Amino acid sequence: MTVVGAARVLGVSRPALSAFLNGRSDLSGTMALRIEKAFGVRMETLMHMQAAYDVALTRSGEEEVSVQPQSVRERAAPYAEETLRINDAVMRRLREEAARRGVAMSDLVEAGLRRVLAEPTSTDGSPDTLAPLPTWRAGRPSVDISDRDALYRVMEGE
Repeated sequence: MTVVGAARVLGVSRPALSAFLNGRSDLSGTMALRIEKAFGVRMETLMHMQAAYDVALTRSGEEEVSVQPQSVRERAAPYAEETLRINDAVMRRLREEAARRGVAMSDLVEAGLRRVLAEPTSTDGSPDTLAPLPTWRAGRPSVDISDRDALYRVMEGE
């Protein structure tokens, strides 16, 4: 088959096909799909071949790329200052609630943190004193955990 004939079958110009066949242009997704439809070679196979070629070509010039590796903490800095430590019971509850709402667990954590941080702190104590945190049962607060007597009653099952 000639280049002109193949270009006609693929629905592309002769110069475009010639540039691809002679290595002056890379395989595009559209060209791979055209080849699949015309000749039966799977698009995925063709794209994997192009990717493997691109990787090999880039690796051959690897010594020209000079980048200082960063520590794990530096790489993670844009995402979080510190990893949150959440116990298994809370993680299980987060998973259930996220599934119920159809959202990501991180969305729930972020919304909760924003809500807690947006609430004003108590003005009775020092400015560093946080507002008391409630304990929740069945979606409703059951006790203010700063009230030690109420907390003991809940823990004892009253």
